[in-house]
Amino acid sequence: MKTIHTDIVIVGTGCSGLFAALHAPKEKKILMLTKTTLEESDSFLAQGGICVLKDPDDYESFFRDTIKAGHYENRRQSVEIMIKSSPEIIAELEDYGVRFAKDELGNPIYTKEGCHSHPRILFHEDITGKEITSCLLEQAKKCSNVSWMENTTMVDIIEEDNICYGILAQRDKETIAIESDFTIFATGGIGGLFSNSTNYPHLTGDALAISLRHRIALEHPDYIQIHPTTLYSTKKGRRFLISESVRGEGAKLYGKNGKRFADEVLPRDLLTKEIYKQMKKDEMPYVWLDMTMLGKEQILSHFPHIYQHCLDEGYDCTKEWIPVVPAQHYFMGGIHVNAASKTTMDQLYAVGETACNGVHGANRLASNSLLESLVFSKRAMHDLLALKPKKAKDFLALADETAKKLETSTYKEIVWDAIRKRKEGKKMNSITMSMNVDTLILQALREDVTSEDITTNAIMKGYQSGSVQLICKENGVIAGLPVFERVFHLVDPKTEVTFFFHDGDRVQKGDLVAEIYGDIRALLTGERTALNYLQRMSGIATYTAQTVKLLEGTNIRLLDTRKTTPNMRVFEKYAVKVGGGYNHRYNLSDGILLKDNHIAAAGGITNAIQMAKEYASFVRKIEVEVENMEMVKEAVEAGADIIMLDNMNVEQMKEAVDYIAGRALTECSGNVTRENIAQYIQSGVDYISSGALTHSAKILDLSLKNLKAV
Repeated sequence: MKTIHTDIVIVGTGCSGLFAALHAPKEKKILMLTKTTLEESDSFLAQGGICVLKDPDDYESFFRDTIKAGHYENRRQSVEIMIKSSPEIIAELEDYGVRFAKDELGNPIYTKEGCHSHPRILFHEDITGKEITSCLLEQAKKCSNVSWMENTTMVDIIEEDNICYGILAQRDKETIAIESDFTIFATGGIGGLFSNSTNYPHLTGDALAISLRHRIALEHPDYIQIHPTTLYSTKKGRRFLISESVRGEGAKLYGKNGKRFADEVLPRDLLTKEIYKQMKKDEMPYVWLDMTMLGKEQILSHFPHIYQHCLDEGYDCTKEWIPVVPAQHYFMGGIHVNAASKTTMDQLYAVGETACNGVHGANRLASNSLLESLVFSKRAMHDLLALKPKKAKDFLALADETAKKLETSTYKEIVWDAIRKRKEGKKMNSITMSMNVDTLILQALREDVTSEDITTNAIMKGYQSGSVQLICKENGVIAGLPVFERVFHLVDPKTEVTFFFHDGDRVQKGDLVAEIYGDIRALLTGERTALNYLQRMSGIATYTAQTVKLLEGTNIRLLDTRKTTPNMRVFEKYAVKVGGGYNHRYNLSDGILLKDNHIAAAGGITNAIQMAKEYASFVRKIEVEVENMEMVKEAVEAGADIIMLDNMNVEQMKEAVDYIAGRALTECSGNVTRENIAQYIQSGVDYISSGALTHSAKILDLSLKNLKAV
């Protein structure tokens, strides 16, 4: 196998990869590789512009616009870093030769796009991305310490014990091991996974698949932005973007009837919904965009390439409306990184669209992407240069072992699985959280903090922002993440929690489950209560999942009971559901269950059932607990809906099920555990209930580690 040694390998040659390379000292050898040619990156396609903090007075507005567009799911520290870094980034770009639009006096011209409250976007015609990236590429080509490999695909990383030592790449069917002190992923988005996208088709999320295979944390892989306006075409291939700047400058959208149907500068996700709604109403594959109102002079000066492309497609946008349709455009999620662009693996960084530093939240504000990419790629290079790299004991052996396990054909499906899994993740009902859970959590916090957290207050004299990591210390099923987060929010509403797993996900020892950001005092005060809930709930989910697995291949459903910890029922029953089980009665109001003492008090099964039918509303089912065949027969004849076979052996249960013959549902109960449940499978019952799910499960070991000021 061919081997290459370099100080830093950068995978991707878009603006983020190039900007990182340009901030490396000349004595560092940089190897940059790209899947196709140097010019085929999405950075070249960006049309609108790049945001900048043009005036200190605009900071609050810029910040507010960004987090509002992101539905307030942004990492605020990252947003602050991006905005405050923007003036120096723009100055650097101009030093590299980037030509932003200026007026006759040489002052910058700012434009405005959707969701921006003020004009703050610098631009170069309608090809700002091409202008910036081509200038950066030209400068990087002049660097003697930077070398290039085109038409080269990264197929895996070479790592051991969560330390990255380089990558495995392929070119012309040749496999190449590239050993490097540090690796930077700058691999772009995931548009190649979609049939309609503004992205280049070779961008298929390879770095995400590789990260998932090596248990490197991802963040919000389901946060995918659909751009509202691309030029409609019946041709196959990449969709041509009609920049948001067009609508920011005043272009209007119309339905088939020639009437406006939405505010053209809504956030992209909201406007996309309105366009799809109108398309469905009109029974048309597009809506109309009117640029004519901008005037021919402005269209030709500000949007010449859009004009020419429309003309090539048969539309003169200075004289007629053009058909537009939404298409996949941008990836807000990605490989989780901190404020220095470091991933959860040592010596591995990620920048640009493939990374998620939390700037964009759930929806990107227009023209923030180029700025975010440049700011955080510069920070990545500065961070890694301060570190002393670790060397592999036997790099060639590691490379050979990695090559033997290589299976790239599954990469696309791996990424799609992550996207689907995130979308379908389990969550606790928000109404349940606000009505029931908050009160219980506050009780638990008051139990831990009667008047003050004396230890924290002794060492922390005031506010200090920081972060801490939630680490899994054993394999299991995670449950209770919304509760964990809520604890910290009740201590301090400004606390931010970033999760890399959903409730119901299987976690392994060493996994980074979450990162928590906020006032260190709040992190320390909420730590124990948050962990108590999460460990308990995850333990129940794990025990339940292990028990459910024993019932695979049968139609039997596993039920919990009311044998729960006082004031923990809402949490413990939720954890059972997360683990794959089902909830029996939540409380005494949920259903009628006639047990031995009820039957004795009523004077027999028949009397008890009759009295229950007379008292209860028709929507409630009546369940009867029985212990022998005589009781089974009486319960059936009296019209029980469910018959609980309590503490009967398997042969007795089989006999009972045969006799009942579908006239009632059947439930097995009585000291059922994970260890003995298999013997009841042959009984033929519909349900098996087990109190052990909630009273015998041990906690799952999780810990908050690596607290640091940020």
